This record gives sequence, C-alpha cells and structure tokens, in this order.
Amino acid sequence: MERDLELLEDGCFTIEEAVRFSGLGRSFLYEQMKAGRLPFVKISSSRRIPRRALQRFLAEHLVAGRQARTERRA
Repeated sequence: MERDLELLEDGCFTIEEAVRFSGLGRSFLYEQMKAGRLPFVKISSSRRIPRRALQRFLAEHLVAGRQARTERRA
C-alpha cells in the first residue's frame, strides 16, 4: 500500500498527457496497462497513469553505455 501511495505523489497523466510526455503511442500504453506492465488508476471508464509509474517504466527500458554501443554495431 505504501509503494502504491508513493506512485501517486506526483499526480497522474491522462492518456494524452502520457503520450506527449513519453513519445509512446496510445495503443502501446493501453497494451502495457492491459499486460500489467504499466500501473494505472481506473475510476469509472477513465484511466490515469501515475507520473512516477511512467517514469519508472521508461527508466526500465533505458539503454545506456556499453549495451547501447553493442546494439548499434549489430
């Protein structure tokens, strides 16, 4: 419960705000939410993505350093 509250501390994005913030597509975000890889808040038919959840999701997919150089060569 404490971790859940932490995710909400910085507020939530609408789907359109999350698209603009992340550069990811609407469909991709919905797929990630459906698959359980991206936490979201659902109230009635509205969905909101906690800012911290989206930042963590992006950070988990960050490619940096040696791995990025290796992938560019392939």
